[in-house]
Amino acid sequence: MNVEVRMFMDFKKYLPSDSINGKAEICLKEGSTLEDLLKTLGIPVNQPKIIVINGISQGVSTKVGEQVLKEEDVVSIFPPVAGG
Repeated sequence: MNVEVRMFMDFKKYLPSDSINGKAEICLKEGSTLEDLLKTLGIPVNQPKIIVINGISQGVSTKVGEQVLKEEDVVSIFPPVAGG
């Protein structure tokens, strides 16, 4: 199955070298989880991040659940940002 990954700021370094504009299509086996995607991209699971799947925020977390991804999901990953 294919999922689209969109990375922002420091997370762009984890994208494949052929990605364009911070986006890449990643092929995963059916039943893969969000954790599987992060491992495929080399992103440390415990690294703080904001994850948005299909426009729905999964929150800021250093833990990744076993959420199963589906064909054509769009996963966006941002670093947490603090403001003042």
